[in-house]
Amino acid sequence: MTEETWKRLFARRRRRRCKLLAQTAATVLAGKKMLHDWVGGVAGWLAALLGGDRVVQSFARQLASNIPLPPDAKMVAAARGLQVVGVLLCVLNGDDLRRCQCFIDLALEETKTQLKKILLAAMEDWTALAHFAAKPSAVDGGHGSA
Repeated sequence: MTEETWKRLFARRRRRRCKLLAQTAATVLAGKKMLHDWVGGVAGWLAALLGGDRVVQSFARQLASNIPLPPDAKMVAAARGLQVVGVLLCVLNGDDLRRCQCFIDLALEETKTQLKKILLAAMEDWTALAHFAAKPSAVDGGHGSA
């Protein structure tokens, strides 16, 4: 991502962006499921075309829909990236994470260990986010509130 995109993402009107990021991530993950369902449907159709009975068709559909597809990892990575950015926006806003939709969705899908790995990887890979830290205010003596 470009520096300009980061600046715009973390600029004003950040509150609504978490929900939009959460919705986008959910749509990406739903698209992944739809793709698997489609592949399973094609396999079931092919089994029927070759004379397979309902059991063979069902098996072919279920087997094919559960095999990992080439775009799976990228789709999950994109969804998780959107969610991590949403969490960062909530943190920067000082929002209660229990009300952060991206955090809720991410926590529900990942184990505590996986969540820790994702957040640590994001912090290590996205060092440019440090440039968007809140400016120290005169109220807190210049120490920041993070």
